[in-house]
Amino acid sequence: MNPTEKVVFVEPGGGGVFRLQGIEIEQLLDRECYARFSAYRVIMKPHQEKKPSFHKSGEELYYVLSGEGLAVLGGEEFHLRPGCFFRVPPRTRHQFQTHSESLEMLNLHSPPVFADRDTYFPEG
Repeated sequence: MNPTEKVVFVEPGGGGVFRLQGIEIEQLLDRECYARFSAYRVIMKPHQEKKPSFHKSGEELYYVLSGEGLAVLGGEEFHLRPGCFFRVPPRTRHQFQTHSESLEMLNLHSPPVFADRDTYFPEG
């Protein structure tokens, strides 16, 4: 059976973890399971900043699970707290920052986005 046609259940902490620009990211599904979207849990510690990035084709959805922080989305600032949900259209620069609290977010992309595919970090 094709991996994209299987039911996948991931226990808490069961995804593979990697770091992108110092930010901890849990990849919730194995790469071969992604057909139309990718799914991550983004974990930022206090006083961390994720530098601006964008995706040429990937649309992103975020849901704040816990903590607080600041998002700069297309040049506009938003205060993040549990329950906030937002969409980042393709080609929109976005960055995140925490202060004294951690921040944990669910992050979905369509089509799938990976650190080595459709992720760009502009200078300046």
